[in-house]
Amino acid sequence: MSTKTAFALMTACSLVPVGAARAGASLYVDDAAIVPAAQCQLESWLRASAPGRELTLVPACNVAGTEFGLGLSDYARPAQEHVAAFGAKRVLHEAPSQRWALAASLGANWNLSRGDFDGWNFNLPLSVTGDAAGRTRWHFNLGWNAPRQGRDMASAGIGLEHALSSRWTVLAEIFAERRGARIAQLGLRRGFGADHSVDVLIGDHSDHGRSPWLTLGFNFALPR
Repeated sequence: MSTKTAFALMTACSLVPVGAARAGASLYVDDAAIVPAAQCQLESWLRASAPGRELTLVPACNVAGTEFGLGLSDYARPAQEHVAAFGAKRVLHEAPSQRWALAASLGANWNLSRGDFDGWNFNLPLSVTGDAAGRTRWHFNLGWNAPRQGRDMASAGIGLEHALSSRWTVLAEIFAERRGARIAQLGLRRGFGADHSVDVLIGDHSDHGRSPWLTLGFNFALPR
């Protein structure tokens, strides 16, 4: 798939009414990597369930060793809402062997529909390579969410990436918050060269009042 074709697909998806998410592109569990120096990327995903739908676009750039991103999310159901999220992420330590890395991220959210500040969040992602070939990577998250309305919540997550080949990667994760909510996703990532990929994920929530969802994610490194 060419870059033009991938962007055309993403544009077509954006015409569908939808609704926001967290760090780690279409995943809830973040990794400890950032955009390479002096480079930008665009991560986006379409998440659809019954009755909720969501579209999120997150452009991000590395400036002076820190990744800065601005997420824009549109929720179509059950309520029409628009949310903006500003985030900064920095690698705190990376082992010389590159077998593990630790990062920190800080984010703030605004509800554009209501025109007010919606809260902030903090996260510590740790990534560990599980084998000498680097085919398996584990991601561990500890975080804190402080919404403007409601109680503060601790969060934690475990994610797995396992390369089946140079193009295909299995993705799996479990994410939980202190109040007992648990989220799980399982899917595949298809790489197109070193800089572009597409994710397809099936997810579910421990809240039996919410239905499973399907996520389609697009990740692009932008030209310098």
